[in-house]
Amino acid sequence: MFLTIVAILLVLAVAIDLVWKRISKRSKADRRPAMMMTSVMDEIDVQTGILDYSEEVNDIFIAGLAHHVRKKDVGYFTGVIGNEPDNPYDRKAMAVYHNQLGKIVGYVPAAILKEYRSWCGRRNCKCVGYIFFDGEYLRGRVRAYLPDLNQEEIVQDALKYLEEVAEHFGWPTEDVNLSI
Repeated sequence: MFLTIVAILLVLAVAIDLVWKRISKRSKADRRPAMMMTSVMDEIDVQTGILDYSEEVNDIFIAGLAHHVRKKDVGYFTGVIGNEPDNPYDRKAMAVYHNQLGKIVGYVPAAILKEYRSWCGRRNCKCVGYIFFDGEYLRGRVRAYLPDLNQEEIVQDALKYLEEVAEHFGWPTEDVNLSI
């Protein structure tokens, strides 16, 4: 009898361990390198807008969304990408701050962090972005602008970019607030 109870407990422990590992893998989905993210985002031409994409503008995926946002946060936003030296996991982390929510929504993916930090000179950059739900996960993308760009150029480019996003997702454009 005692051995039967021990065997049942052992089987239960293994089952719980397997379920826990499966749940843990799901929460790490948004940590994949940028090029492995969902193809839905790839359908939007990241080079739309009016600014020189390679030098003045940088489009990136947002990592870590699952830890910071919920489905109610889906939509456009303006914000800042900045250093987060107090991050307990990575003191070189660059966080994506959402102006309208007043909080961090995610991070520059670790797979491209070194390249991104080099591009922006480790400076804070204004950004526009969007968060969407793909039916399984929350996803996000952000367009960063170098700090020395003209505010008028940023606003014109951001409007063009968000119009493309709105058209793709069928979102209303009158909701766009460009207080960058």
